Amino acid sequence: MSFDKRVAGPPASEIRVQPPDAEELWDAIGRLIDRDLETFTPDEFVDLALAVQPLLPSDVRRRIIEYRRRAPNGDVQLLRGLLPSDVAFGPTATSQAAQISGPAQRAALLLVGVTLMFGEPFNYASLWDGRLVQHMVPVRGKEFSQTSQSSSGMLDWHVEDGFRDDRCDYATLLCLRGDPAGASRYAQARDLQLSPDVVATLREPRFLMRPDTAHVLTGEAPIRRLAVLTGPESAPEICYDMHGLTPLDDADTAAAAALRDLRACLDEVRISHVMERGDMLIFDNRRVVHARTPFAARFDGTDRWLMRTMICGSAVTFRRWGRRVPD
Repeated sequence: MSFDKRVAGPPASEIRVQPPDAEELWDAIGRLIDRDLETFTPDEFVDLALAVQPLLPSDVRRRIIEYRRRAPNGDVQLLRGLLPSDVAFGPTATSQAAQISGPAQRAALLLVGVTLMFGEPFNYASLWDGRLVQHMVPVRGKEFSQTSQSSSGMLDWHVEDGFRDDRCDYATLLCLRGDPAGASRYAQARDLQLSPDVVATLREPRFLMRPDTAHVLTGEAPIRRLAVLTGPESAPEICYDMHGLTPLDDADTAAAAALRDLRACLDEVRISHVMERGDMLIFDNRRVVHARTPFAARFDGTDRWLMRTMICGSAVTFRRWGRRVPD
């Protein structure tokens, strides 16, 4: 287990796919593809990905369903060994919205096929051209940004798109190419050890969330008022962004202190995992805050390369917006 966790108990539910199963799965996915996936509409792409689920080993399907229904070992699920070791991927994508070609198309179809076990994949029109599968890759000139384009700088604690009340329920990452320095970090709301006074403050709508800088928004950017912690005490939810979240009132010293305590606690209860080729991480974006440590980008085609898709777990919400949510 390559997780490093600061609190007791299992760090995540881990599922390992054996090499023969991974090779069989990879070959079967290849047989599904009869034309360039970039010519598919998002709905056509997802319809094709539905055929991936029956190809997964039965134990993998069973344990994914167990995680989705109960999350018995935590709100982060790790699958390992999904990609055969002899598959040669091309150069790392150079942008989050780059087109997908070659063997990476099979990887994208695999990613979406697994995420369909949690709900419907989608994206926002304002984020990375609305692409259903995005690349989490370093971009030259963005090394210290607070987006997935960064590398040299720490990508600090945040949830995906916390400025929206329709943020994704789950996010899924598939590693095509890893970097030993770039560790993914996660902190579960269920693990937080905060004083009752701090929890009470964080449960009040005394905070403002500014938009994520990765979004290209038209018109005036919305600022959302919210409580940081919500939901039952036994299964709390969290909405946090270290750089986007501030007290509603600059004079609210208790709210500012609560945010400082929360940040320190996230560091204490963190889960850290270095993504390796064939790893897929699925995390509950309502109950998990995540981050990434710095790494040195070379921009030579061999940099860290993850694929991501976001999932709406509610059929009612998905039918309201569809695959591409408007601004």
